[in-house]
Amino acid sequence: MAVLTSSSRAVSSNHLTQRTISCCQVISSYCKRRHSTTSTTGSVDSSYLQNEGTIEGVWIFHRHGDRAPNRYLGSPTYLAAESAHWYSRIPPVERGDCHHHDHYAALSQHFPPNIHKSQNDGEYTDINREPFGFLTYNGMDQMRSVGKRFRQRYVRYGHHNSKSNGEKRSFLEDWDIQAYSTNYLRTVTSVQCFLDGLIGYHNSVGENRQKQLLHAGGGLRRYYKDAGKHEHMDPSTLTLSGDLSDDQSSVQVQVRDKKVDTLNAFDKRPKMMNDLVKNVISMEGFQRVDSDAKGLADELSEFLPGLSGAPQAFGGTPSGINWIHANDHFVCRRAHGIPLSAFSDYEGTSDEDEVERLLESWATPVCSHLSWRFREWYACPKLVAAIAAPPFQEMLDQMIDVTSMGADERRPFVVYSAHDVTLLALLYAIGADYLVSGEDCGGRDMVEGTGGTHSHMVEGSISNSTQHSMSSWRWWPDYSSAIAFELVRLDKGHEYGDTTHIIRVILNGRTLCLLPRLSTDDEGILKDQPPCSRQRFGAVSEGQSQMLSLSDFAQIISVLEQSSYASTNEDGGVNSGTKVGVEGG
Repeated sequence: MAVLTSSSRAVSSNHLTQRTISCCQVISSYCKRRHSTTSTTGSVDSSYLQNEGTIEGVWIFHRHGDRAPNRYLGSPTYLAAESAHWYSRIPPVERGDCHHHDHYAALSQHFPPNIHKSQNDGEYTDINREPFGFLTYNGMDQMRSVGKRFRQRYVRYGHHNSKSNGEKRSFLEDWDIQAYSTNYLRTVTSVQCFLDGLIGYHNSVGENRQKQLLHAGGGLRRYYKDAGKHEHMDPSTLTLSGDLSDDQSSVQVQVRDKKVDTLNAFDKRPKMMNDLVKNVISMEGFQRVDSDAKGLADELSEFLPGLSGAPQAFGGTPSGINWIHANDHFVCRRAHGIPLSAFSDYEGTSDEDEVERLLESWATPVCSHLSWRFREWYACPKLVAAIAAPPFQEMLDQMIDVTSMGADERRPFVVYSAHDVTLLALLYAIGADYLVSGEDCGGRDMVEGTGGTHSHMVEGSISNSTQHSMSSWRWWPDYSSAIAFELVRLDKGHEYGDTTHIIRVILNGRTLCLLPRLSTDDEGILKDQPPCSRQRFGAVSEGQSQMLSLSDFAQIISVLEQSSYASTNEDGGVNSGTKVGVEGG
């Protein structure tokens, strides 16, 4: 293992990385386009936190929808029974003549996946695990619902072209939609369902029939003992290619070449990421707190023997288990109304109720410790920069292009389908205040969501201005969670300095307050910044709010890049054959 020396950690102001230089060039380019060489930070009306202005660019990062557990963790005795249960919750993959019953082929007809050869030789990473890790019917419906919500928002508040006769164009004529995914069947299928909700047809055809690209058949609500009874969707709900109008073009889902992919740093540069994570794990504080969790880990492993037998990423940690897999047991069963003690020796015995209560008492501590572990990971500037800087830079480049686009040009609408750990890294990197300012380390309570994941986005409007319910880093992204970065053109008269556009960051229908790693005086970068020394974006004072500008975002990226050695070749290039063992939920 390569050891990170002090010289490799240090970043001299005279030796900025190539990507940092590129970022500085981007700032310069933007300022020139605005006919100014300075960037003035100011405040705008607080209504811009919600819906004010015209949205001219959209970049959405979403977690996949509801899925089966990633791994089977129970006794081998019950593998067949639990597998049969999860088979009843996922769309069947049927390869026969009845094309209509293959949900994946039906989705891919309209949103074809394009997996680059460098990604597992062009095959899904998880295809051989069926049913474990697969998207459920409920997950498909979740993602379709999220797509519909975002369609409502951008039809109402987004950029619109106009035809010569004054008729409004279709969504695809207003927006240049691009879709990217990690190389998992569940993430590809999730973004396909999102796109179905976003651009599928929803106009009534005939008297009652609704026409849309396809319909997954609805989430199952049966009790788990109905395992094995598959629910097939009605072929009549499928839209055939002949039903689509001429302007309904498909959107390709791209799993890009590892050399240019911005979504999965762990697969792209496994050795570098392995070294970074091992550095975090070796810290005294991590070792101490994770050791304290070994008692809970051992108790879990007695009930879920698959935890103790699973290979450990990064050489293992003191607690000795994969906490993402442990958390799966509770999240997946709760989502489907399955008792935590189901498919075990305790089911149906006199001890069942007592065991159920014991397992229930472990659920929150397990998720809390998982959140703590990733908080420690993402407190490492190099690690969070390696994950977040590439997609942030990709966004910024496109945002700057938007500022010089003509009125009738399509605007970028980019969807990234990824995992819980991806969303967490982006939120830490952008400085989501409830994550970076939390000081309640060592506690066990988790922040519980209120209502549906996207319930605060009503008919396209953001109903609450900020994440008031979020008060702790002890939080984990729900299935279908989505971060939307919106490039908003300020209304005439609301511009300040050289700023005509601001960036609004939304998580699950609520605007985020941000505390990124920028100093309050705009003069420099503090190495270890307490939240009180940082600029705050999104807070309201006397009806005004400081909003993130393009130059602010560029500086955030510059800070990330100066913290990172991700742009160097210390990893020996992109590794196509090794994985470090991180698998997001």
